[in-house]
Amino acid sequence: MNATKVLGETGMIAQAMRMAYEHRPQQIEMAAAVEKSLRDKAHLIVEAGTGVGKSLAYLVPLVLWTREGNVRAVVATYTKALQQQLVDKDLPFLKNVLGDFRYALCVGGENYLCLRRFDYLRIGNLYEQNEIEPLNRLFAWSTMTKTGLRSELETEPLPGLWAKACRQADLCFGKDCSYYKDCFYLKAKSIEQQAHILVANHHLFFADMATGGNVLPQFKAVVFDEAHQVEDVATDYLGVEVTNFSVKYLLDTLLSQRTRKGLLTRLTVQDAEVQILRGMVDGLRVVSDNFFLNLHPFLSKEPALRIRQRNIVPDILSEPLMELRDSLLELTPDSQEEELEVKAFAARAQSLASAVRINLDQSAEGFVYWAERENLRYRLVASPIDVAGTLRENLFGKADTVILTSATLSAAGAFTYIKNRLGLDAPTELQLDSPFDFEKQALLYIATGLDDQQASGYQERFDAELKSVLTITRGRTLVLFTSYGQLRKSAETLRKELPELGFLCQGEMPAYRLIEQFKSVPRAVLMGTASFWQGIDIPGEALQCVVIAKLPFAVPDEPIVEARMERLKNPFFEYQVPQATLLFRQGFGRLIRTKTDRGAVVVLDSRIMTKIYGKSFLKSIPKCRITDERERFSEFFEALRK
Repeated sequence: MNATKVLGETGMIAQAMRMAYEHRPQQIEMAAAVEKSLRDKAHLIVEAGTGVGKSLAYLVPLVLWTREGNVRAVVATYTKALQQQLVDKDLPFLKNVLGDFRYALCVGGENYLCLRRFDYLRIGNLYEQNEIEPLNRLFAWSTMTKTGLRSELETEPLPGLWAKACRQADLCFGKDCSYYKDCFYLKAKSIEQQAHILVANHHLFFADMATGGNVLPQFKAVVFDEAHQVEDVATDYLGVEVTNFSVKYLLDTLLSQRTRKGLLTRLTVQDAEVQILRGMVDGLRVVSDNFFLNLHPFLSKEPALRIRQRNIVPDILSEPLMELRDSLLELTPDSQEEELEVKAFAARAQSLASAVRINLDQSAEGFVYWAERENLRYRLVASPIDVAGTLRENLFGKADTVILTSATLSAAGAFTYIKNRLGLDAPTELQLDSPFDFEKQALLYIATGLDDQQASGYQERFDAELKSVLTITRGRTLVLFTSYGQLRKSAETLRKELPELGFLCQGEMPAYRLIEQFKSVPRAVLMGTASFWQGIDIPGEALQCVVIAKLPFAVPDEPIVEARMERLKNPFFEYQVPQATLLFRQGFGRLIRTKTDRGAVVVLDSRIMTKIYGKSFLKSIPKCRITDERERFSEFFEALRK
């Protein structure tokens, strides 16, 4: 049995799907490439356009290979939606078709209820007044759940309450825990150990890599779907950060500022050392507040700032945190469980102190240092400028086979950019077009006169052009912005001038509710920024037009972007253009999701036609009809409505 036969016109998939089966040559070609990479212990990068059916193209050979060799493979996705599709739809279908194999959904330990911590929470009265009713609901659920997974809850628990009840790695006692036999997390780990296919997200995969393989069971191969996100997730996980909230959480867990309860009140022995520690915790609150407030003058005008000098603020925090660590380790707990818990909090204090020192001393080479403020939250962050070396050694150098796939991995027809960013040397490469007929299904309309975005009156001209577009489309349009500021300005203007349309704007309600309303409300216009460029799937007539407000270049003075660009000879063409091209392709890809979809993409940025780099963007999308005449755009929509 091989993957190409399984997926072929007379194969097991076709027999199972019957009339619903579609022969997709690109899918079979991808499956053969995945199968060969697994067999040869080689790495593969494969771009598969929308409609190829790439999930089955990698799952079928993975299932056959893991089952035959009794080995394990990971499939890592970026979005939860794709993760659920694999676990709820694709893998159960393949189990019916291919016969028995085992798979498991892997989520972070903090998604599981910890019975020991939950009991301490209730019995030790560690909850606050507003948490009593949610706590009762949580208790009722805890007596019925078989998995202990947070996602099972009908209503989202209060974040603070769940944090006091969930499993946390350093507070897990494993076999030494009195709840060991009933532990939800360990039951899940046992299922994972028996699985052939592990489905995780990118974040959990890199958490595993960052801890030296302590999160996931050992595996021989990994497939990254939505692989265009890998660099950003790896950068996040390989960084070092400290926030005022993380320090406050540590201190409140030891002794809550509100309830005056916590670990220090739960200890069996309440001696003078514990009393001194209570005072130390209260003193540290003041020190921490002052430390982060010292950052405020630097962040009063901009929410994020690159820090180029060492010790931008006095280090008044790391030493008190180390003193807290030392004092915790000097306690004499009454039981092994108390001792393990005290040591865990001492390690947390040390970790926070280390993060403060690294960020202020700027002692980690190859990192960019920056500070950020979001409302009352302050962050100090050290991020790796280039993750290629780390991934080359710890990912591509260790796994037998790594497969990267997405609808958007190439820039200007080549994988050079993504390979350089990720440290992927000499992989097998495969580019597969979408099976959709874009020349029949789609039109690209490029507005003229919108290339100088700094010119006087630009916003008025932009809004006038967008108004004309929406008047023609009569809603059913997704507008993708690169800045929330421009989104707000345009929404304010167009709500007044086009009252017959319903404008749904990012930030006004949760994203999933915006999308639900957009699908159900006629004549709706959905406006979004960054997260709306990718991962949104609205097939059918609900979405007939995607408007791209500007070519999505990264902001050049963003700390990580700026640091990456400084390392390149020609940063604009080596970094900014390829990165923007990939995101542009993601935005373009929101339109045609099935072979029956019809619609237009509108680009309200004339630079795509007037600048030399515009060719890179046009070359990167499927071949389709292109016009800069609004009349032709209008005629296209008149034809759609017939």
